[in-house]
Amino acid sequence: MRPLKLAALAAIAAFIFSAGAAPAEVKKYMSLCGTQDGVQRLCAHYRLALALPDGWAVDEAATKANDAQMIVPKGKTYASAPALIYVQVFYHRDKQQSLADFAKNSNDRWLNEAKNAKITPLPDVVRDNGKPGFLRFAFQNPNNPQQAYELGAFGIDGDNDGNEFVLDVVITGSAKAAIDRAEKDYLAFLKAN
Repeated sequence: MRPLKLAALAAIAAFIFSAGAAPAEVKKYMSLCGTQDGVQRLCAHYRLALALPDGWAVDEAATKANDAQMIVPKGKTYASAPALIYVQVFYHRDKQQSLADFAKNSNDRWLNEAKNAKITPLPDVVRDNGKPGFLRFAFQNPNNPQQAYELGAFGIDGDNDGNEFVLDVVITGSAKAAIDRAEKDYLAFLKAN
Protein backbone atom coordinates (compact mmCIF):
# COMPACT_ATOMS: atom_id res chain seq x y z
CA MET A 1 0.00 0.00 0.00
CA ARG A 2 1.39 3.38 -0.99
CA PRO A 3 1.44 6.17 1.63
CA LEU A 4 -1.15 8.90 1.20
CA LYS A 5 0.10 12.21 -0.07
CA LEU A 6 0.00 15.14 2.34
CA ALA A 7 -2.76 16.91 0.44
CA ALA A 8 -4.92 13.78 0.64
CA LEU A 9 -4.27 13.49 4.39
CA ALA A 10 -5.20 17.12 4.91
CA ALA A 11 -8.41 16.70 2.88
CA ILE A 12 -9.40 13.61 4.87
CA ALA A 13 -8.71 15.38 8.18
CA ALA A 14 -10.71 18.44 7.09
CA PHE A 15 -13.65 16.20 6.12
CA ILE A 16 -13.55 14.32 9.43
CA PHE A 17 -13.43 17.53 11.45
CA SER A 18 -16.18 19.24 9.44
CA ALA A 19 -18.63 16.31 9.48
CA GLY A 20 -21.65 16.85 11.68
CA ALA A 21 -25.38 17.34 11.60
CA ALA A 22 -25.57 20.98 12.67
CA PRO A 23 -23.25 23.97 12.70
CA ALA A 24 -21.03 24.18 15.77
CA GLU A 25 -19.94 27.25 17.64
CA VAL A 26 -16.28 26.14 17.53
CA LYS A 27 -14.93 24.94 14.19
CA LYS A 28 -11.88 22.69 13.97
CA TYR A 29 -9.45 22.48 11.06
CA MET A 30 -6.07 20.98 10.31
CA SER A 31 -3.01 22.53 8.72
CA LEU A 32 0.46 21.37 7.80
CA CYS A 33 2.77 22.55 10.56
CA GLY A 34 6.29 21.38 9.92
CA THR A 35 8.11 18.10 9.99
CA GLN A 36 9.29 15.81 12.74
CA ASP A 37 11.79 13.05 11.99
CA GLY A 38 11.26 13.68 8.28
CA VAL A 39 7.48 13.23 8.52
CA GLN A 40 5.09 16.07 7.75
CA ARG A 41 2.87 16.90 10.75
CA LEU A 42 -0.75 18.05 10.88
CA CYS A 43 -1.84 20.40 13.65
CA ALA A 44 -5.35 21.13 14.89
CA HIS A 45 -6.58 24.73 15.07
CA TYR A 46 -9.85 26.11 16.39
CA ARG A 47 -12.01 29.08 15.39
CA LEU A 48 -15.20 30.49 16.85
CA ALA A 49 -18.19 30.88 14.52
CA LEU A 50 -18.37 34.66 14.92
CA ALA A 51 -21.30 37.02 15.21
CA LEU A 52 -19.57 40.29 14.30
CA PRO A 53 -20.68 43.71 15.51
CA ASP A 54 -21.89 46.14 12.84
CA GLY A 55 -18.97 47.89 11.20
CA TRP A 56 -16.40 45.17 12.03
CA ALA A 57 -14.75 42.49 9.89
CA VAL A 58 -12.20 39.70 10.19
CA ASP A 59 -8.70 40.52 8.96
CA GLU A 60 -7.98 37.13 7.36
CA ALA A 61 -4.26 37.74 6.74
CA ALA A 62 -3.67 38.76 10.37
CA THR A 63 -5.81 35.86 11.58
CA LYS A 64 -3.64 33.39 9.70
CA ALA A 65 -0.38 35.08 10.72
CA ASN A 66 -1.30 35.21 14.44
CA ASP A 67 -3.32 31.97 14.72
CA ALA A 68 -6.07 34.00 16.39
CA GLN A 69 -9.15 35.60 14.86
CA MET A 70 -8.39 39.30 14.36
CA ILE A 71 -11.46 41.53 14.14
CA VAL A 72 -11.01 45.12 13.03
CA PRO A 73 -13.22 48.07 12.11
CA LYS A 74 -14.24 47.83 8.45
CA GLY A 75 -11.74 49.64 6.23
CA LYS A 76 -8.91 49.01 8.72
CA THR A 77 -6.33 46.26 9.05
CA TYR A 78 -4.48 44.69 11.93
CA ALA A 79 -1.71 47.26 11.38
CA SER A 80 -3.95 50.32 11.02
CA ALA A 81 -6.82 49.72 13.47
CA PRO A 82 -6.78 52.03 16.51
CA ALA A 83 -8.49 49.19 18.43
CA LEU A 84 -9.08 45.56 17.52
CA ILE A 85 -10.65 42.46 19.01
CA TYR A 86 -8.90 39.11 18.92
CA VAL A 87 -10.26 35.68 19.77
CA GLN A 88 -8.16 32.70 20.81
CA VAL A 89 -9.81 29.29 21.22
CA PHE A 90 -8.19 26.63 23.43
CA TYR A 91 -9.21 23.01 23.79
CA HIS A 92 -10.30 22.55 27.42
CA ARG A 93 -8.24 19.47 28.29
CA ASP A 94 -8.74 19.52 32.06
CA LYS A 95 -12.49 19.14 32.58
CA GLN A 96 -12.00 19.51 36.36
CA GLN A 97 -10.62 23.03 35.86
CA SER A 98 -13.34 25.67 36.16
CA LEU A 99 -13.42 28.71 33.91
CA ALA A 100 -12.49 30.86 36.92
CA ASP A 101 -9.42 28.66 37.55
CA PHE A 102 -8.44 28.81 33.87
CA ALA A 103 -8.72 32.62 34.00
CA LYS A 104 -6.71 32.78 37.23
CA ASN A 105 -3.91 30.61 35.78
CA SER A 106 -3.82 32.66 32.58
CA ASN A 107 -3.81 35.95 34.51
CA ASP A 108 -1.07 34.69 36.87
CA ARG A 109 1.12 33.75 33.86
CA TRP A 110 0.56 37.22 32.40
CA LEU A 111 1.47 38.92 35.69
CA ASN A 112 4.63 36.79 35.89
CA GLU A 113 5.73 38.03 32.46
CA ALA A 114 4.55 41.63 32.77
CA LYS A 115 6.20 43.16 35.81
CA ASN A 116 4.41 46.19 37.32
CA ALA A 117 1.20 45.08 35.61
CA LYS A 118 -2.23 45.10 37.18
CA ILE A 119 -5.40 43.07 36.55
CA THR A 120 -8.77 44.33 37.74
CA PRO A 121 -11.90 42.10 37.68
CA LEU A 122 -14.87 43.60 35.81
CA PRO A 123 -18.55 42.60 35.84
CA ASP A 124 -19.34 39.40 33.93
CA VAL A 125 -21.14 39.62 30.59
CA VAL A 126 -24.31 37.57 30.12
CA ARG A 127 -24.46 35.98 26.68
CA ASP A 128 -27.60 36.23 24.53
CA ASN A 129 -27.23 32.57 23.44
CA GLY A 130 -27.78 31.23 26.97
CA LYS A 131 -24.24 29.89 27.31
CA PRO A 132 -22.26 30.61 30.48
CA GLY A 133 -21.26 34.26 30.76
CA PHE A 134 -17.85 35.75 30.08
CA LEU A 135 -15.54 36.52 33.01
CA ARG A 136 -13.99 39.95 32.33
CA PHE A 137 -10.82 41.74 33.36
CA ALA A 138 -8.99 45.02 32.69
CA PHE A 139 -5.25 44.63 32.08
CA GLN A 140 -2.81 47.48 32.67
CA ASN A 141 0.80 47.10 31.62
CA PRO A 142 2.60 50.46 31.73
CA ASN A 143 5.92 48.86 30.68
CA ASN A 144 4.55 47.83 27.28
CA PRO A 145 3.22 50.80 25.25
CA GLN A 146 1.68 48.47 22.61
CA GLN A 147 -0.38 46.73 25.30
CA ALA A 148 -0.57 49.34 28.02
CA TYR A 149 -4.31 48.77 28.51
CA GLU A 150 -6.56 45.92 27.36
CA LEU A 151 -9.91 44.42 28.24
CA GLY A 152 -10.14 40.62 28.25
CA ALA A 153 -12.87 38.03 28.71
CA PHE A 154 -12.88 34.27 29.20
CA GLY A 155 -15.80 32.08 28.16
CA ILE A 156 -16.72 28.47 27.41
CA ASP A 157 -18.06 27.04 24.15
CA GLY A 158 -18.29 23.70 22.38
CA ASP A 159 -18.37 21.88 19.06
CA ASN A 160 -20.63 19.28 17.42
CA ASP A 161 -18.66 16.43 19.01
CA GLY A 162 -19.31 17.53 22.59
CA ASN A 163 -15.80 18.92 23.11
CA GLU A 164 -15.39 21.95 25.34
CA PHE A 165 -13.23 24.97 24.53
CA VAL A 166 -12.13 28.07 26.41
CA LEU A 167 -12.46 31.40 24.61
CA ASP A 168 -10.07 34.27 25.29
CA VAL A 169 -11.55 37.45 23.78
CA VAL A 170 -9.48 40.62 24.08
CA ILE A 171 -9.85 44.20 22.89
CA THR A 172 -6.54 45.97 22.52
CA GLY A 173 -5.42 49.17 20.88
CA SER A 174 -2.90 51.90 20.46
CA ALA A 175 -4.38 53.92 23.34
CA LYS A 176 -6.92 53.54 26.13
CA ALA A 177 -9.11 56.19 24.46
CA ALA A 178 -9.37 54.01 21.32
CA ILE A 179 -10.40 51.02 23.43
CA ASP A 180 -12.92 53.15 25.33
CA ARG A 181 -14.48 54.25 22.00
CA ALA A 182 -14.76 50.62 20.82
CA GLU A 183 -15.87 49.12 24.16
CA LYS A 184 -19.59 49.26 23.29
CA ASP A 185 -18.96 47.11 20.18
CA TYR A 186 -16.73 44.77 22.21
CA LEU A 187 -19.47 44.22 24.81
CA ALA A 188 -22.01 43.62 22.00
CA PHE A 189 -19.59 41.08 20.51
CA LEU A 190 -19.31 39.23 23.84
CA LYS A 191 -23.10 39.16 24.31
CA ALA A 192 -23.68 37.84 20.78
CA ASN A 193 -21.01 35.13 20.94
